[in-house]
Amino acid sequence: MSWVLFDYGCVVSLPQPDADVAELAAAARSTPADLQEPYWRWRHAYDLGDLDGRQYWDLVGSVLGARYGAAELAELIRLDARSWLHLAAGTVALAGDLAAAGQRLALLSNAPAEIASGIAALPELRRFEHLLFSCDLRAAKPDPRCYQLALGQLGARPGEVIFLDDRPGNVAGAAEAGIRAVHFTSPDQARGELQALLADGQPAAGGPAFPAAGS
Repeated sequence: MSWVLFDYGCVVSLPQPDADVAELAAAARSTPADLQEPYWRWRHAYDLGDLDGRQYWDLVGSVLGARYGAAELAELIRLDARSWLHLAAGTVALAGDLAAAGQRLALLSNAPAEIASGIAALPELRRFEHLLFSCDLRAAKPDPRCYQLALGQLGARPGEVIFLDDRPGNVAGAAEAGIRAVHFTSPDQARGELQALLADGQPAAGGPAFPAAGS
């Protein structure tokens, strides 16, 4: 295995905090409950780059009965991005241990350009050699083309990649592409499964094996 490929949302990052969602809903002149359906209805198109931030929030606002000015739009984009930038300490530690053991790391995320730029600026992600986003690939998980494009960016064969994702559909899509896929439920669970998958190979570059949870 030459690469460990991480999903971002709810794997490297925490789920959106309730307080952040409430602040975003208020900025959208809505409630958290009313925001959810329009927020996700056009998210796939936004992730693909088929919509920019203005177009996306215009569509969301059309359902909520709101039209956002330039300052409101900028604040909505800022709050939306911020809500996805809370990192999961256990996954960050796992990535650090893998990097210290010589494993090559990359990230594959469904994300729009405005959020991808915020993710890419996180210092904790500097150990990832590639940050791959749907808005740049113009393909999103679980589309088979997304995985093929990611493999091309990594210069890797499917069998040279282990992929971690919290969504079963994305895991299944990666497995169909021939990638060794792990359904992520927690950093400790992922650490254990990675250790099992890597156990029959030597750590890259002669480095040490990464430690078990709690060691």
